[in-house]
Amino acid sequence: MRTTPILLLHLLSGAGPLIAQAQLSGFVEYDNITYLKKGNAAKINSRNQGILQLELRHRASGVAEAFGSVEIRADQADPARNRVFLDEAYISLYIGDADIRVGKQIYAWGRADALNPTDNLTVWDFSDILDTDDEKIGALSARVEYYFGDWMVEGVLVPSFTASVLPGVDSRWWPELPATIPNPAYPRLGGPTLAASYTSAESVLPDEGVESTQYAVRLSGLATGWDFSISWFDGFDDLPAIHTSTVIDSTTATAEIVLQQRYHRRRAIGMDFATTMGRLGVRGEAAYYLTEDWRGVDPAIDDPYLQYTLGLDYTFSDVWPDKDLFVLVEWVQEVQVPNRNTVTGGITDLNHVFRKSLFGKVDLSFGEFTKLTLEGVVNLDSEDWWVRPGFQWSVTDGVQVKAEADLLGGPEDSFFGLFRDNRRLHLRLKYSF
Repeated sequence: MRTTPILLLHLLSGAGPLIAQAQLSGFVEYDNITYLKKGNAAKINSRNQGILQLELRHRASGVAEAFGSVEIRADQADPARNRVFLDEAYISLYIGDADIRVGKQIYAWGRADALNPTDNLTVWDFSDILDTDDEKIGALSARVEYYFGDWMVEGVLVPSFTASVLPGVDSRWWPELPATIPNPAYPRLGGPTLAASYTSAESVLPDEGVESTQYAVRLSGLATGWDFSISWFDGFDDLPAIHTSTVIDSTTATAEIVLQQRYHRRRAIGMDFATTMGRLGVRGEAAYYLTEDWRGVDPAIDDPYLQYTLGLDYTFSDVWPDKDLFVLVEWVQEVQVPNRNTVTGGITDLNHVFRKSLFGKVDLSFGEFTKLTLEGVVNLDSEDWWVRPGFQWSVTDGVQVKAEADLLGGPEDSFFGLFRDNRRLHLRLKYSF
């Protein structure tokens, strides 16, 4: 029922006088997106939504704590986005050097900004590809952390599988499928192309029970000023592989293509590091993915590959009076290991948007309350790009205004080029309490 999240928050807070001991926080936000180019009338061409986020934390004793978070969202432009959603709800136990947490929780592994190859526990809402900062989906799971000196070992068990959310067919971020495909029988039979139609078969999810269990372990530490970790993940790709089958009708010169989403198991060994040298920050992150297609025989399934991110950041103080400049640069690359000279994923595969990419971010702060921002990425292999200039203003305690523009472009057969008509303005008004 739709009231379940609110009831859970009430239970987490305790009853009677215990409610007064709970800490309530959250925010109210108005969120508007206006696209600069008129789109297909059948698509959702704007956003005009309000969000209420409520977070309740209650420390029941010296060793136990409960937390719950609920999002209430209403979008006039796209009623499909309306929801009452339980973001997180968990109980934490603090026993000696161990922390135990059970319930629905959000994870955030990794230290890079542009891409986090080690963040494999996270499930995302990709219904808007460019707006994912607060769109992580919690997983029902158990986590144990054990601390010893400057080290921490962490284990996570996720009993069931949850898939990331993809754009709907009425979204501007749903790619248009080609109206024609090459005719494999040409010139023996028919013309060079066939008219294509598409149908979707039922998605294939991991089997319920033990077969869908996922787990991850991570060892983190601090040594000689360096923060680092190594990790192992054994689970499923939260994004589907698209399997296709084609039936050709030579008499009508048409092809029916059946699309089916399947979720495949994968494993990943990862590492990350970060340190500071004065005002210079150094960070890096990498993961090697072991997939189901080790031999590289199924074009729908990823071959094993390495993803890594290397970055530097620096803060220039008082570039003008009371104005600080923060600069971040990161290099992201994907490498097939072993190299089979095959193409991993299509241009709309969200696992492989950044193959050889340069990411940058610049913040110019005008005191404590105002700053200009600029971030973006260029994919050097496909020559597509995305840039986001922005302005942030903290009006008063808890009140923030954020205005941004998303500009993107590139060749038609590239990721950002495919969506180059989705240039837009984005305005947020937020009150946190």
